[in-house]
Amino acid sequence: MEPFNLYLMDMSHADNTSGVDRYMHTLLKGLEAYAHIKVYWIHLRHDTTILFHYEERTEFYTKITIPLPQQFHEIISQKFWINKYNEQIYRIAHHLFEEKENCILHIHTLNLIDLALYIKTHIACKIITHLHCIPWKDSYNRDKNKFNELFTLQLTKGKSLTRKRNKFLTNNSELQSYTEADIIICVTNCAKEFLQNTMGIRQNKIKVISNGINDFKSKKSDLTKNNNGILKMLYVGVLSESKGLSYILEAMRIVQRKGYAISLTIAGKVHPLQAFDIKEKNRDLLLNVTGRIPFEELSVYYRESDVGVIASLQEQSSYVAIEMAMFGLPVITTAVDGLDEIFTDNVNALKVNTLFSKARGLTVDTVQLAAKIIFLIENKKIREQLSLNVRRLYETELTLDRMMKQTVEVYKNITKEINHV
Repeated sequence: MEPFNLYLMDMSHADNTSGVDRYMHTLLKGLEAYAHIKVYWIHLRHDTTILFHYEERTEFYTKITIPLPQQFHEIISQKFWINKYNEQIYRIAHHLFEEKENCILHIHTLNLIDLALYIKTHIACKIITHLHCIPWKDSYNRDKNKFNELFTLQLTKGKSLTRKRNKFLTNNSELQSYTEADIIICVTNCAKEFLQNTMGIRQNKIKVISNGINDFKSKKSDLTKNNNGILKMLYVGVLSESKGLSYILEAMRIVQRKGYAISLTIAGKVHPLQAFDIKEKNRDLLLNVTGRIPFEELSVYYRESDVGVIASLQEQSSYVAIEMAMFGLPVITTAVDGLDEIFTDNVNALKVNTLFSKARGLTVDTVQLAAKIIFLIENKKIREQLSLNVRRLYETELTLDRMMKQTVEVYKNITKEINHV
């Protein structure tokens, strides 16, 4: 394959580790196997401890970290100042583009489309937008009324939403990141449908590549033996409202009232006061709130737990779901978005329905969730079969090798077009 230059571009925040951050490190690891791809990483960082840009070189890539303006969210809607900032980024990073051919700009934050287009005025290149989430769905955490309005539109309008697409846009860059990119990679088919049916993007411009991860699980069987009579459940993730932890706690109470013993480990970023509040308000439940822990420690919980539970109300290609599959952890999940695409009900997971009404909005059916938990308490053989099947799902559809082959194929096809522009 002909060599080419790949420029990965993203933003991150010091106080938050996102799915995009996880994807970037996973992608960089996967690219190590492709010697013909010269990789450059332009990383914009919101971090009060970083005052100046700096450059790092490794065996596999070159990285430039550039601080974001402290008031970035205030200037993002002002094209004049964004353009001035982009000019400075190019001034800092322009040496990475000198005398380079076959260049691909792969942006992982929609706000970076202006920067990519500015660079494109200086070099011959192609732009790939990577859609890691469906932006409007995060309004569940910020503006519930707005979310309910848009969710209702989706339910009632079906495929005829392009005339109302402005209602779904979250900022000035979003639509441009779809229309001006040469290719859009999204991680689920429901995201592809959103791009086609709501944003009006043509089908042949969209590629669906779900996330994948390296195999960290021992090849030997490590099915948990639940000897103490307590079903050990595991929740992993942030505690934003859309992740549905409150519904899991409500379902646990239903299960306990029916006489069953269960516990829940909550692993993920949580403020100490928030952790204290959760335990104080749920003293009737057996909870272990770990906060954010290293993956090595988290992997112990993946191995020792009986059931992984995901109660999200919006999710794309969830790393938590993939990790649970990799460790062969039986999963109870809501049947939404990418989770519904990853898992097959009663084969490699048990699915719980969500409920929607204009009065309450989108919620989880906690009675059904409780029933699924009880079903797994009473059926150890079903747990064991789900474990085997979900591990098989990981091996066939959720590996890093599969993700990399599909991604590099997109790179290969788009480089063929560069010299014909």
